[in-house]
Amino acid sequence: MSLLALQSAFHGEIVAADEAGAPSSPGMAIYRDAYRGRLLAALAASFERTRRWTGEEAFAAAACHYILTVPPTSWTLDSYGADFPDLLAALFADDPEVAELAWLEWHMSQAFAAPDAPQIDPAALASASHCEADWAAMRFAMAAGFATRTIATNAAALWEALADDAGQGLAVERGENAAILVWRAGLSPHYRIIRADEHRAVLGLASGQTLGAIATDADPVLLGEWIRQWLLEGLFAQATCAALR
Repeated sequence: MSLLALQSAFHGEIVAADEAGAPSSPGMAIYRDAYRGRLLAALAASFERTRRWTGEEAFAAAACHYILTVPPTSWTLDSYGADFPDLLAALFADDPEVAELAWLEWHMSQAFAAPDAPQIDPAALASASHCEADWAAMRFAMAAGFATRTIATNAAALWEALADDAGQGLAVERGENAAILVWRAGLSPHYRIIRADEHRAVLGLASGQTLGAIATDADPVLLGEWIRQWLLEGLFAQATCAALR
């Protein structure tokens, strides 16, 4: 047997589900258990607050399902778990706060570790003497770690409370037409809950639409307020338009 075939067989046994058969030897059983234990520990560390909310048993069951269906593909375990919130959405379909909490927990940690990006100086942008056409043609690059999604619960409040609490006494609240933003400004990750109309505008800018295109579908007064807040919060890494190229 070639070295490649031997390595492939070894890897196949380690990642195999229990239904595929028992390990070929006691040593292989130890390797398989160690592999699963390391991945379970990685998920528990990345989703500590989610684990507190669901409880150890439910979290371990979900994590084991994930481990058997989604093997790691990166050299570092820090990146393992990106799809875990999606699995939780399916496993806890009647409890949407679980997946939302996990999503926020994951992206706050990812924003903290995201590669550095520049940050727009609001004063410099305001003093650049852009004409109306420049503003209409302006596009924005999002800040380091930017992510967003719609939410249906008070998962952000749960995330805050679960920092020091096991979750007893916390209540789930349902809501509508809300979304959450995550990004890093300076060295600190941030999040903010926004309404559906602001979320549409942010999604448009994040997808490369111009400010003029966004303005056609937004209240001009609200858009002005949003732009001011986005710039002050450090939501953008770069602004480009004809005058800036």
